[in-house]
Amino acid sequence: MGLLDGKVAIVTGAAQGLGLGIARAFCKAGAAVMLTDVLADGEQAAAVLRDEGYRAGFMAHDVTDAEAWDAVVTATVAKWGRLDSLVNNAGINLILTIEEATVEDFRTILDINLLGPFRGIKAVIPAMKAAGGGAIVNIASNSTRKMFPQTTVYSATKAALANLSKTTAAHFGRSGANIRVNSIHPGAHETNMIVGEGEHSAGDEMVKVLISMIPMGRLGKPAEVGATAVFLASDMASYITGAEIFVDGGATTG
Repeated sequence: MGLLDGKVAIVTGAAQGLGLGIARAFCKAGAAVMLTDVLADGEQAAAVLRDEGYRAGFMAHDVTDAEAWDAVVTATVAKWGRLDSLVNNAGINLILTIEEATVEDFRTILDINLLGPFRGIKAVIPAMKAAGGGAIVNIASNSTRKMFPQTTVYSATKAALANLSKTTAAHFGRSGANIRVNSIHPGAHETNMIVGEGEHSAGDEMVKVLISMIPMGRLGKPAEVGATAVFLASDMASYITGAEIFVDGGATTG
């Protein structure tokens, strides 16, 4: 028996990195998973999961588009009959200090990192209520507690997402909707945002600095965030809502 047997989930930003690690963990726990992403690589990722015997689908999905959210929810319910979990993982970071960042940079990151999850939460409410309840997991960041000058805008949006998670959890807790909302706060993990080769990756020197600040002495693995998300989405976490879970090797302990 898997922790999520019979459950159905949507995981955004699931073509690679943390999102794919989370989607794989949900599949291994028994859930059917709709992977979504703006990257076409998500179709290949879903195909690999299906080849391994898991129930996985993919939809191209821009989290800044409210209509696209409605389409993803409708398609997921049509395919598997229900919706139990949403993992708001899609996000971006631009390595910018306050002096370098523009208002347009801020709007771009805000629209994806905060308004994207806001749209997603709004979109899944009817389906989760129809299923008798559900679990929403928002992927924030340990930068809500660990400050870096180069993540001025990113950190601000993730802090707002953590607060949105708590206020939303309080609302659903009092409304009787049986929908739990929690946030996971990853530190540095083995993802393209950290170890990739793109212009927005951290770079080798920054990676060394990041590892030096982690008591456990290494980067995290996407599967470790995935395992945490599975737990929060499962009935084992039935009395946990509004929590902030830091998965960062102890980086925020000092």
